[in-house]
Amino acid sequence: MKTKFFLSFLFLFFFSKAVHAQSIYSFEYRFTNIEDTSLYHVFLVREEDGTGFYRVRFFDPETRKDMLIDMDMEQHYYTDKEGRTDETKIYFKGSNPEILIGDKDYVYYPERFWFRLDTRTGLYEPWAVTSPDEQGLAQGKFIHAPELLDQQDLTERYVGQFFLKDEEFYQSLFATTQRSLTPAQKQARLHLVIVANTEDEVIGSTCMLDKDRTLKTFKDLSEFLGIGFEQQTIFGSNYSKQNVEKAVAAIQPSQKDIVVFYYSGHGFKDTKQNRDFPNMALSNKGYEDAMLNSWNIEDVYNLIRQKGARFNLVISDCCNNSPQDNAAITCDVPRTRTSPLGWSLENCKALFMGEKPMSILTTAAQRGEQSTGNMTFGGYFTNQFRTNLINYFGFFHKFPTWDAILTEATKATTEQAELSQCSQRGEVQKTYKQHPLYRIQ
Repeated sequence: MKTKFFLSFLFLFFFSKAVHAQSIYSFEYRFTNIEDTSLYHVFLVREEDGTGFYRVRFFDPETRKDMLIDMDMEQHYYTDKEGRTDETKIYFKGSNPEILIGDKDYVYYPERFWFRLDTRTGLYEPWAVTSPDEQGLAQGKFIHAPELLDQQDLTERYVGQFFLKDEEFYQSLFATTQRSLTPAQKQARLHLVIVANTEDEVIGSTCMLDKDRTLKTFKDLSEFLGIGFEQQTIFGSNYSKQNVEKAVAAIQPSQKDIVVFYYSGHGFKDTKQNRDFPNMALSNKGYEDAMLNSWNIEDVYNLIRQKGARFNLVISDCCNNSPQDNAAITCDVPRTRTSPLGWSLENCKALFMGEKPMSILTTAAQRGEQSTGNMTFGGYFTNQFRTNLINYFGFFHKFPTWDAILTEATKATTEQAELSQCSQRGEVQKTYKQHPLYRIQ
């Protein structure tokens, strides 16, 4: 009998334009050209940044035991024998199998789940499953169409097939009491300042995406928490250092408030000072002095921190190298559908309404590096930050921390920048070295 592990499906290597950050799929299939009678049930989770995991459950008639296996996943473009890449086809295969239930000595051969481009929607959809092993190629067949799950599908009975009751995801969904805000917490306000260089001829379009998506994320957060929301958005013809200074000065938070400052635009290192964090280039006028119209993001952070809010978050998505260098705009990448999932009130409170005051400063690239992005995701760092933040808003984590969010966003940004590929021309872009930086105080 062919032993199995799987690569339960999944989508593409990178992300989706949808607001929600996760895709959860249910697959059921059998193999048709080998002596394997097992029915395989798959629960697959893909984050918007292309990372994720899946779990496979099946009954093994040979050992007469139920098997539950946890897998990481990898994405690959299809390449023919001549080395030519067909970017209308993607396959995913599993790695690092961990047997949670069943025979610990079971041997697994990774399947490949294939997706192909639907030209009508521009999305990649499940297509086939195969499994190469020492005997050849096993062909799988879906029992029914792969199902994209939403919040209502995640019942205790269904989730219990794939998760043990003491695991974080199960506990977060079914064993956590969602307590409402205290009267004091309800008095809090979220102050948001967004600065985006949307008129720049090179990066203006990606900055617009960053602006709109960042605004929606934090507006949604304030509505979900049920707290006040105040926004200042500086972009287009209003983009200037003077207006940014006025916006920061206008922030007057109480000790229970939340302050978020976000910047998307050009940035550069100050060659006269050895500073880790970049200067924001706050003018898109060719005749203005770049240095005189810049402001170091760390100075903005220090000024905001002095205002005494309970939580401060200062983010910049920009280059941190020579003023003459532009951000790198890479090619588009595959997209797939996403699941409409809810947020955990406890997780959102833990991140933004902790018992102790907290301040965070983070930027897209270390000194001497470019920031990268494209027209699907905007700035890669912004996209990865938002993806991981929304991930930790959800029920897959019971104990969210900012260090975990920023560590994962940093790693994913670096990987995405290095692996960027042109989906239209079939060309691999040059390797971009981008390592985001953060500080938590």
